[in-house]
Amino acid sequence: MAPSWDNRFDALVFDCDGVILDSASLKRQVFADFYVDEPEPFRNAILAYLARGGGQPRNVKFHHIEAHILGRSISEARIRELSSAFAERVEARVAEAPTIPGAIDFLQHWHDALPCYLLSATPQEELRRIITQRGYDALFEDVIGAPPDKVNGLLNLITRHGYRPERTVMVGDSYNDYRAARSNGTQFLGIIDADAAHSPFPGNVLTTPDLNGLEAALEKLG
Repeated sequence: MAPSWDNRFDALVFDCDGVILDSASLKRQVFADFYVDEPEPFRNAILAYLARGGGQPRNVKFHHIEAHILGRSISEARIRELSSAFAERVEARVAEAPTIPGAIDFLQHWHDALPCYLLSATPQEELRRIITQRGYDALFEDVIGAPPDKVNGLLNLITRHGYRPERTVMVGDSYNDYRAARSNGTQFLGIIDADAAHSPFPGNVLTTPDLNGLEAALEKLG
């Protein structure tokens, strides 16, 4: 039997890290490695921030860590230096990261029937290199990285294509993904690892542990 949800939506918009690729924890560790020599209270504060700061561009994260956790005077040159070093350390590892269970099966089955987009805080060129290298570019109508931030990236996407917000679904694993959806009036579906200690989302948000449960979750939306 055909699902009832496929004619209720104009488009599906997926985050990348933690939704398509199992790379969110990998990136958090690379961030943390920059500060391995800091005193333990600072390291703990950095780890706590990274745990709740998914979906933000890396320059925003470095700015917060340097200025608000470590209390350093910073410059744009310093943030660019850190962001460049991060890219050098992380890109090859993300390109080899495993996929979230069910992600590729879902996209291969549905991308011809329903427009699917990738919207990430990863810099645009880096994101497209990774997705192309893995052979996933044909599964998405477009692969959209930063800048802008996700709120404006999602707004630009639905405006450019004339999608109705209430018929567009953002699929994400962070509060910033949820905020992008709420800011634009789209629907939202959260991905939460089954072993996660807590949810970053309000209690009324529909969630699934991976994309094996995506079709069933989409049936419940709308």
